[in-house]
Amino acid sequence: MTTKPQTIRQFFQRFPNDETCLQHLFEVRFGQGFMCPSCERPSKWSRIKAERAYSCQWCGHHLHPTVGTPFQQTRTPLQLWFYAIFLFTTTRNGVAAKELQRQLGVTYKTAWRMADLIRKHMADVDAEEPVGGPGKIVEIDETMVGGSLRFRRGDGQSRSQRQNKTFVMGMLERDGKVLTTIVADNRKHNLLPKVVEHVAPGSIINTDELRSYRALSEDRD
Repeated sequence: MTTKPQTIRQFFQRFPNDETCLQHLFEVRFGQGFMCPSCERPSKWSRIKAERAYSCQWCGHHLHPTVGTPFQQTRTPLQLWFYAIFLFTTTRNGVAAKELQRQLGVTYKTAWRMADLIRKHMADVDAEEPVGGPGKIVEIDETMVGGSLRFRRGDGQSRSQRQNKTFVMGMLERDGKVLTTIVADNRKHNLLPKVVEHVAPGSIINTDELRSYRALSEDRD
């Protein structure tokens, strides 16, 4: 599982244009091998350049990754939407519409609408019930949000100390619910109880290479 970007530079390295943003949406919501709703066959999906869609290799049915998301009918570039969400998830006290207007270079009306839809979407997808279930894929990742504090040592040199940081753990059910929770840090004794609490038995768990997850079996029994 790819690590979430934590800095602006990392964000733009991962999402340099609209095409990579659309591909990310497709992979998170569907992925290659997704069963076509029309012909009911696992398919290799091909990108349709003329629209934000992918085509089934067997019957040509179209999948639209933005449908059912805040980006469904927007003319605003996907990269700007992704960057706005990045700001929301890495800023402790939220983001005002004026700040979005300044950073994105859009009108205040557009910035206000984007902020409103992002807040509503974050409230909708933050699940209270366990995610996953028998045979369902759940992707788990964690990241730090917040700033770092610089201070001077006795020799006059400065160094960074991780303070005012918050560890956020996310659990995403493939093409389903999302759950986020605050954890003290990324050590095993803090992460694994959250998995047991919030991921339903029988789930297939995908994680990054963090050693804290090694005690998990492939399936949540």
